[in-house]
Amino acid sequence: MGRNQDYKNRALNSLEGKWGTAAIAALIYFALSEGISWVITTPMGDMTMSYSTQGFWELLCLPLGWGFTILFLNLIRNEDIRYERLFDGYKDFIRIFLAGFLVLLAVVIGCIFLIVPGIIIGLMFSQTEYILKDDKEISAADAIMKSMKMMEGHKMELFWLMLSFIGWFLLCILTIGIGFLFLAPYFNTTMAHYYEDLKAEQGM
Repeated sequence: MGRNQDYKNRALNSLEGKWGTAAIAALIYFALSEGISWVITTPMGDMTMSYSTQGFWELLCLPLGWGFTILFLNLIRNEDIRYERLFDGYKDFIRIFLAGFLVLLAVVIGCIFLIVPGIIIGLMFSQTEYILKDDKEISAADAIMKSMKMMEGHKMELFWLMLSFIGWFLLCILTIGIGFLFLAPYFNTTMAHYYEDLKAEQGM
């Protein structure tokens, strides 16, 4: 596996000439997943109803999140990155939704007990979305198990790669969130390159 900076440099090279498309894709994703949620829940006076509605909407957006992640795997493979690809997860809704829900549930449960178990679980299951993309026949549960196997001995390595973006994350907060339109593509493209190397290393 490569060094953190190598993956980030490769991501920047992949995004060259495509930053505009990537940023608009991020804008569409954030507008639909977070913007609509805010519009729906803000007028609600009942906090319980507001949180319940927000949670329900975020669950419905799990396939959209999958589509956003996979868009950048397509990008580094020079495949189709038209904006409608963001909605591909809804074409395989049950499998994509179930995988996303199970991963989210496991991470939340892990974080409830202690933050560290939640982080470890998230790292273990981090390749699930890519596996679902590359294997159209694999079940949600098997994709999660395959991700666990792929990440054996690599969790700390991926953790440090993700943590290397913390400075950019803090800087984006100072831009009132606008910077995330560029950080999200940068981060996801880096993760896509990491998956490709991990997959190649394990002969998958």
